[in-house]
Amino acid sequence: MTFKKAHLQRIPLAIIILLLVSCTGTEEKQSQPANENEARILLSYLEENGDIINSAEIPFLINADEVHANLNGSNYHVVDVRSPRDFNRGHIAHAVNIQPENILDYFENRIEPNSFQKITIVCNDAHLSGYVAGILRFLGYDNVFNMRFGMSAWHDDIARRHWYANISDDLVGRLETTPHPKNEPGPLPNLSTGKNTGYEILRERAQIALELDYHSTVIDFMDILEGKEDYYLVNYWPEALYNQGHLPGAIQYDPKKAFHSGADIFTLPTDQPLVVYCYSGHHTVYVNAYLALLGYEFRSLDYGVNAFTHQIMAETQPASRSFSAIHVRNYPLVRDGLLDMSDSRNEPAEKVEVTTVQGGC
Repeated sequence: MTFKKAHLQRIPLAIIILLLVSCTGTEEKQSQPANENEARILLSYLEENGDIINSAEIPFLINADEVHANLNGSNYHVVDVRSPRDFNRGHIAHAVNIQPENILDYFENRIEPNSFQKITIVCNDAHLSGYVAGILRFLGYDNVFNMRFGMSAWHDDIARRHWYANISDDLVGRLETTPHPKNEPGPLPNLSTGKNTGYEILRERAQIALELDYHSTVIDFMDILEGKEDYYLVNYWPEALYNQGHLPGAIQYDPKKAFHSGADIFTLPTDQPLVVYCYSGHHTVYVNAYLALLGYEFRSLDYGVNAFTHQIMAETQPASRSFSAIHVRNYPLVRDGLLDMSDSRNEPAEKVEVTTVQGGC
């Protein structure tokens, strides 16, 4: 803003100062990015609509036994989010193969989700499927579940390539007990969807999160040990268990409490990848979905503590927190259009119809 010299001589100094301050403030406001306004709107929306990430029911799991018992004559639906190659190698009868980036189109335009009693999302190990199920839950699809241990619980062939291949005791005796403090509170990530309401921002962010190549986010515990300064490592356990031993550098956050505006969400950094780990990864993948929606960068430590102290988990925690042979049911798989029942009943494979799109009735 400019004035001619003659005009300035007739304007009191106080008014000139006020005008200059006002202009400077406006310029600063205009030069700022959208900052975290959208993220705050989204966070408030998520907290006011169920606060799912901190709910008692999370993670929303269904066992393979229940899925198998309801394949016929029940209003259950199975959505398999694995690659077409993995799907064709062996899938659950009547399951549909939908890639994560197409999930919202499938739910919004191809089926009536609310007409199903339960919709089960599956993948090989329950990690990608839990991430997808989490995003759907945050969008309000409250009949969506993740199958515990994924297709590894359905059949041993898949378990051997995934869960069995990724559990170890490599860090037994090598965990630390030194506690580490949380960051000081800071801003939320910058979001710029251009949307105004909580649901509109959520819907936009959900599609972005589903288009992310989830497999590219996966790291293992050796990545963390070799470069722990590169990550903000979150131990998602109760404090008592954290004190007994955790990954070096890990910071304890209370499960089902911490990621709230009235708790510790603002202590998460926006300039460093977050790595959250729990017992088996079943809970963490919902956290990853939440973080992705809010705009945080994350890495996925799949298989949780089972990846490095599996035997301790099996001996000290409930059976649901560690993978073992008791979880593998060896239910029939459809392989290249044939239902293979040879593992369970020693019967020849029979031809079945593979349903590609299924309604809710």
